[in-house]
Amino acid sequence: MLPSLFRNLGYGGLFDATFLSGVAGVQVPQCLSRRDECYNLKNKLHLENTTIISATYVEPNSTVNTAGSCQSNATVTSSICRVYASVNTSSISSTKFELWLPDKWYGRFLTVGNGGFAGCIDYMNTDYGATEHFATVGSDGGHDGVDSSAFFNNSEVLVDFSWRAVHVSAVLGKQIVAEYYSSPVSYSYYLGCSTGGRQAYMAATRFPEDFDGIVGGSPAVNNWILASWQGIASKWIGAPDLSSPKHISAPQWDTIHAEILAQCDGLDGILDGIITEPDNCRLDFTSLACQDALNSTSCLTKEQLDVLNNIFNPLIGIKGELLWPRLDPGFEANDGWTALLSGSFAFFAEGFFRDVVYTDKFHNFDNFSLPDLYFSSFLDAADISTWSPDLSTFRANGGKYLTYHGHADSLIPAGISKITYDRVATNLSLSSLDDFYRLFLISGMGHCTGGGDTTAYLIGNAGLSTIGVNDTEHSVLLAIVHWVESGVAPEVILGTTPNGTERAHCRYGQRSALVDNIWVCM
Repeated sequence: MLPSLFRNLGYGGLFDATFLSGVAGVQVPQCLSRRDECYNLKNKLHLENTTIISATYVEPNSTVNTAGSCQSNATVTSSICRVYASVNTSSISSTKFELWLPDKWYGRFLTVGNGGFAGCIDYMNTDYGATEHFATVGSDGGHDGVDSSAFFNNSEVLVDFSWRAVHVSAVLGKQIVAEYYSSPVSYSYYLGCSTGGRQAYMAATRFPEDFDGIVGGSPAVNNWILASWQGIASKWIGAPDLSSPKHISAPQWDTIHAEILAQCDGLDGILDGIITEPDNCRLDFTSLACQDALNSTSCLTKEQLDVLNNIFNPLIGIKGELLWPRLDPGFEANDGWTALLSGSFAFFAEGFFRDVVYTDKFHNFDNFSLPDLYFSSFLDAADISTWSPDLSTFRANGGKYLTYHGHADSLIPAGISKITYDRVATNLSLSSLDDFYRLFLISGMGHCTGGGDTTAYLIGNAGLSTIGVNDTEHSVLLAIVHWVESGVAPEVILGTTPNGTERAHCRYGQRSALVDNIWVCM
């Protein structure tokens, strides 16, 4: 039986100082010593099923040792009280979290998500949030380590990964904040990408009162179809046999990318290495066919051309239903494609199917195909699918949801974010979700970030290193705060390239256009 806390599930540094301090009703007490308050915190806290392992004051610009096996140390940019805690989520599972409490706090609470199979506290974004004056919490998702082994024959750890770790760390984190600052949280936010994007969507559907504003990028929603599609895609290319006639080498991918740019880069009126609207790109690879049917770096065999046809078309089910969208042309420019199409069986699919779906460490993937997809979707262990379209309660509560997706994402195609938006709109019988839900498509960006020097992927979404310009138009984190607290919804997200140039990224339903050498949304 779950502890009572978890049965009751209802529940500037870089900022402009004026903007930050404008939270109505927040009184930030002036303590004689934040250091003393921090060290006293461990003895003051008595939280259900929770052990405060440590509470330590950390000076700014420090390097600290980290918990768990994922990394050995982390940077602390601003002065904080660092709280490390463990909570028993069931009799056979627990999750650990860190809460970083900045000296300068303006009533805001931030939860940061995980990536992949979780298992790692996101120290980069925890530092980001604390530096931006949020009391910031990050959990390990209910286990330690980057792989899926902790899920094997442990359904409770799987539940932690699916939804419970984020929820309980948010609930307990707010209680610690109230004790430390002698003031409750005024506004609660969430920031994550990939698995963190799935966690964002799960929070909005399952725990609509946890967060006032959510930023969830490149979401791994419809998770079982996603994992299955990744496995099927790796089989298309001959995994795990690098000598397979289907395998496409890295030099061949360079040739393919050059051909894709030749056909589609100029559709937006400028040759810049970025396909602004991949939906407008209709590919024809016949010019790449090897005339002598031999594999080489500059041409492709018939088997390899068939692979490209599969990759650049949606996955269709046995009844003709759309199962998963295609990869967008341009994805091949980003290094992330190697995780899916380099010749190994897809890591995400292998972990889920061996440790969760079949609970068989020696499961053979030679015949992995649509039947595996259908079975995993039917099973939907721990509700990991994260595919409910019902955001009605989140919307009724006044919640705001900002999501983004790279248009050159090599692991999770941007099409799934469009499908998600449309499903929510249909469920709510709305033609537009603009009053509470906005999706921004980031031209040229890969999975969660990156995309080269000409891509304006710096949007304040993943650590201090992703800040180009720190204001509400350029940062998704500041944009969600502005939307929640001032009622001003983001019309565009202005991304910044590593070289400092800007580009307007449009919300779903609009299109990017180059007008007088300036990117606008129409």
